[in-house]
Amino acid sequence: MTNLQKSMGGAVGTFVALSTILGSGMMILPGTSYHELGKSAWMPWAVAALSVIPLLYCYAWLGRRHPSASGVAHYSEIALGPAVGRAAGLLATFALVTGIPATAITGGRYVAEFSGAGSLAWAFPAVVLGGATVVACLGANVSGKLQVTLILGLFALVMCTAVVALSAHGLTAPSTELPRFSRLGGVLTAVYVAFTGWETVAFTFEEHKRPDVIPRIFAASYLIVVALYALVLLGLFAAVNPGDKVLDSAPLLILAERSLGNLGRPATLLLVVAPITANVFASVLALSRLVFGMARSGYLPALLSRVRERDRNPVTSVITVGSTLTLIAILGSSGLVPFEALFILSGGIYFVLYGIGAASFAKLARGDMARVISVMCAVTVVSVTLLAGPPMWLCWALFAVVWLGTATLGRRPSTVGRRRVDS
Repeated sequence: MTNLQKSMGGAVGTFVALSTILGSGMMILPGTSYHELGKSAWMPWAVAALSVIPLLYCYAWLGRRHPSASGVAHYSEIALGPAVGRAAGLLATFALVTGIPATAITGGRYVAEFSGAGSLAWAFPAVVLGGATVVACLGANVSGKLQVTLILGLFALVMCTAVVALSAHGLTAPSTELPRFSRLGGVLTAVYVAFTGWETVAFTFEEHKRPDVIPRIFAASYLIVVALYALVLLGLFAAVNPGDKVLDSAPLLILAERSLGNLGRPATLLLVVAPITANVFASVLALSRLVFGMARSGYLPALLSRVRERDRNPVTSVITVGSTLTLIAILGSSGLVPFEALFILSGGIYFVLYGIGAASFAKLARGDMARVISVMCAVTVVSVTLLAGPPMWLCWALFAVVWLGTATLGRRPSTVGRRRVDS
C-alpha cells in the first residue's frame, strides 16, 4: 500500500487546521448572530464552543491512533464496517466538493463588491482555486507554510481591529438576558458552522511526522479559533448597534470602518481575502488527500491513487480535484448552480461526519472516560440535529441512502482486520 510522505510538523499542522476552520463563516456569522440576539449573541457561541469539545476529542483520539488520508472514512470502516466507511468517504467528498467552491465564491462576491469590478465574482474563485491546486502540487509542507503566513496576518489584523474598536468605544458588557428558545436554537444551528473543519483536517494526518502531537494541534487551534471569534464579537458589541442591517451582509466592513476610519475598507478586504485564501488552500489539500485515500482503498478509480515518486505527493488527485472545484465555482458564480444550496449541503454533511466520527470513537475507545465522552457526543449530535430541522434531517437521510446503497452493492474484500493490527 502506497503511503504519503510524513513531512508536516506540529506548528505547520496547527496553522493548516486554522486555515481549514476559519472560512466564510467568520465573515458573516458574528454579525448575523449579533443582529438577531443583540448582546445575548455570546450565548450560542459559548454553547457551540463548549459542546464541540467532546467531538474534537474524538477526532484527536482517532487521528492519533489511526492517521490516514481517508480520515473519517478510515475510522468508520475500522469501527463500523466497509459500507459505513465508503458512505462516509463519499459524503465527505461531496461536502468538500460543494463547500470549497461556495467559500471561494463568497470571497469573489466580497472582492467584486469592494472593487466595483463584477467580473471578479467569478475570476477570484477561479484564481484562488487555481493557485490552491498549484501549491498542493508542490506538497503539503509548502502549502502549510503559506497558510502560516496568511493566518498570522489574519490574526494580527483581527487583533488590531478589535483592540482599536474596544479602545475607541469602550468594552460593552454582554447581556445575561436569555433569548427565546426558538431564536436561540436557530442561531445556535448557524453558529455551529463556525466550528466545523476539524473533521476535514483529519485528511492530512497521514502526512504528520508525529501523530502523537495531533491532540495538541486540535487544542491549540481550538483556543485560537475561540479567541478570534470572541474578539470579533466583543468588537461588534462595542462599536456597532445590533439593529444595523449591515450586520447581515458585511459585519467585518462596518467593524473595520468604525475602528480604522479610512483604512477600514482596505483592511476589510484583507480580512476577507486572507481567511478565504487560506481556507481554500487547506481544503483543496485535504480533499485531494481524501480522494487519494478513497482510491487507494478501492472506492474510487485507481488512477487517483498514483503518487509522484520523488515526494509521494498524489498530484493526479490534486489536479483532478482542483479542476473539478474550479469548474463548479465558475458555474456557481454564474448562477447555473444554486450558491446557497452549496452551503446548506456542505454544512449539514460536515455535522453528519462529526456524528460518524463520534460513533467510531464510541466503538473503538475503551474505559470510563471514553463512555462519558461518547454520551456527551450523542447528546450534542441529537440536540443539534433536532434544532436544525429538515435540512439537517435531509443530510442524515442522504447518509442512510448512500450507506444502504453501498451495502446493497456488495462488500469488497475488507482490510479492516489487518488495519486494526497495523494501527
